[in-house]
Amino acid sequence: MSQPSPESGGSSFRAFVVDHGVRSGSDIEALAVSRSLEERGIPSHVLKIEWPESLQTLGVPNFESSARKFRFRTLGKACRQWGISSLLLAHHEDDQVETIMMRLMEGHRMGLTGIKEHAEIPECYGIHGVHESGGLDDPAINGFTGKKPIPLEKFSSDEYQEGYQPPSDIYRPTIPDWIPQLIPETGGVRVYRPLLGFSKERLIATCKENNVEWFEDHTNKDQTLTKRNTIRYIRAHHVLPKALSKPALLHLAERIKQQEQRRQNVLGDWLSKCRITSLNFQAGTAKVRFADLDEFREDGSWLGEEAGQTAAELLRKILMLVTPHEHISISSLHGAVKRIFPELSGEKPPKTGSFTVCGVYFQHIPRDTAPGVGVGAGVRESTPPDDEPGHGSKPTWYISRQPLGSNEINRHILTFPLSLSHRPGKASEWSAFQLLDGRYWIRLRIRSHADSIDIPPSTTLQIKPLPQELWPGFKEELGRDRCQAVEIMKKRAPGGVRWTLPALVMREESSGKERVLALPTLGISLLHDDISKKVQCEIRYKKIHTTELPIIKAEWWARSSYSQS
Repeated sequence: MSQPSPESGGSSFRAFVVDHGVRSGSDIEALAVSRSLEERGIPSHVLKIEWPESLQTLGVPNFESSARKFRFRTLGKACRQWGISSLLLAHHEDDQVETIMMRLMEGHRMGLTGIKEHAEIPECYGIHGVHESGGLDDPAINGFTGKKPIPLEKFSSDEYQEGYQPPSDIYRPTIPDWIPQLIPETGGVRVYRPLLGFSKERLIATCKENNVEWFEDHTNKDQTLTKRNTIRYIRAHHVLPKALSKPALLHLAERIKQQEQRRQNVLGDWLSKCRITSLNFQAGTAKVRFADLDEFREDGSWLGEEAGQTAAELLRKILMLVTPHEHISISSLHGAVKRIFPELSGEKPPKTGSFTVCGVYFQHIPRDTAPGVGVGAGVRESTPPDDEPGHGSKPTWYISRQPLGSNEINRHILTFPLSLSHRPGKASEWSAFQLLDGRYWIRLRIRSHADSIDIPPSTTLQIKPLPQELWPGFKEELGRDRCQAVEIMKKRAPGGVRWTLPALVMREESSGKERVLALPTLGISLLHDDISKKVQCEIRYKKIHTTELPIIKAEWWARSSYSQS
C-alpha cells in the first residue's frame, strides 16, 4: 500500500496483513508475516476480520464471497484510518489464469479479460472515505472545485459566493434568491495489482534470492473448500487440453481485452456526440440529448449485437449520474436502448413519452414547450442550433430519480440522535457521513450557539426523501416564505422530483408524529423553529465521473430571482 510521503514527496509503504481468523494458527502466521515486514523497514499492521457468528466456519456455501466482502471492507477502513488512497494487492499471473478458467465455466465472456489491473475498491459501498468519497476532506486534494465542501446550513451572500451581493429588495436569509449547487464527492480508495504479469513460481524464486520468507495459507490446497481451490488442484495434478493451458488462457484474455479496447474507443466516439445540457445536483436531475447513431452507420462500428452492447454501456454511463443504484447491469437496459436508439433496430420508438429504468425516470421534453407544460415548470427544451450535427432528430430527455412509493421511503431513512454528543456553548462533533438513497452523503451536528435543547428524549432527527403528506404542513409553517419556497421547488425540483429530495424531519417516536424542518439541498428551512436553527447539515452529491461525459452546463451555481411576497 502506498501513501504520499511528506519528507520525500514520493511514496512510502505501509503493509496490512489480514487475519481471517477462521483456522487454527492464522493469528500466529499473520504476526510472523508482520514481523518479517517490520524487519525490512515496512510499517505493518495485522487486521483481524470480525465475523458474524453465522459465517465463522469454513465450508459454509457462501464463505468465499463473504470472505472477500469482509476482507475488502476491513482493508478499506484501514486505508481510511491511515489516509491511504492506493491499495496494492499481490494477485499474480496464476491467480489471473484461475480467474479466467472460473469465468469460462460460468459463461462470462466479458469477464474473460481477467482481473483488472486497477479499479475502485470493491465491496465497500456506503463507507465514506473509502468508496468514491472523502477526497474533499483531504487538505492535499482540492476536490471538484478546489475548495473545501460547503456546509449547507443558513445561506448568506458572503459565506458562499465571494463578491456576490444578492439584491437587498428580494433577499431573505431563510430562502435566498440564489442557491449554491452541491459539490459532488471526490476521492476514494483504488486498488492496484502490479504483479499480474509475474508467475507465482517467479515470485517465490525472487523472495528466495533475497532471503525473504514465502508464506502461504495451507487451506489454499484444500480442493473441497472453494471453487478456486478446485481449479488450482486440477491445474496442478491433471494434464489439461492445450486450449486450457496457461499460455492459451492468457492469450485469450489479451485478445478479448484488445477487442474490448476497440469497443471502448467506439463508445467514446458515440458518447462525444451526446449532450448533457443541464446537470442539477440539488435535485439529482439532468437534461440529456443522446447521439444519433445513424451518423456512425458507415464507419464500421455497427456490428450487430455489439452495437447494442455499446449503446447500453453509453446509456449506463448517463444513468449513473442520477440513479440510486450502486450498479447497473447491461442486460437490464435492452428495452431502454430500443426507446432511446431506435435507429439501431430500425423500429419506431413507443409513442409514450416517459418510462423508468434502473431507478431513473425518463421524460421526453417536447421542443419549445411552454413553462409549466409537460414535465413541469422549469423543464423545457428549445430547438438545437443548426450547426450542432447529430442531434437534429433526437429528442431531449429529462432524467431524475424514479419517484418512491410510501413503502420504499421507509427503506431510505437515516436516523441521527438529536443530542449528537452536544455540549452547551460548543458545537458538537459531526456525525459520520451516511449515504442516503445512493445519491447524497449527509452528516449533522448541533451548532455552537445551541445552549440548550428542550425536547422529549424520544425525539430523533431523520433524513429521508420528502414524504408527500408532510409537504402541506411544512409549507404552512414557512409562513411568509411559502411563496418563495414554492417557486424554488418549481424551478429546481419540478413535478414528482420534489418527492425524491432529502428532507430533514423531526420525529417523536412515542407518537409517530413527524415535522419537516428543512429541505437542505435547496436551502429551505424553518428559520423561526428552535430545533431547525440549532441543527447544522452538510450534504454532498455522490461522486460522478465527468472526464468522459459531454457536459455543456453543470449548474454549479444556480441563480434565480423571486419577488417579495
